[in-house]
Amino acid sequence: MSVSLEKYILAVITINRQRVGGGAPVFYADEEKELEQIAFTLEKILDGIAHEITPDTLIIVKHS
Repeated sequence: MSVSLEKYILAVITINRQRVGGGAPVFYADEEKELEQIAFTLEKILDGIAHEITPDTLIIVKHS
């Protein structure tokens, strides 16, 4: 039996520093505009897709 990852979190971007932690790289933004810009840039670099978790927290996910 083979196990493979098909979806995984590449990065977390947030305005709220108390909200996140864990194993993925975390990027902090000061405001919503910066949050969106970081997510947009990381989407292109990492070949992933941004998903909104809350209005102040986004994740970049790789869908294989």
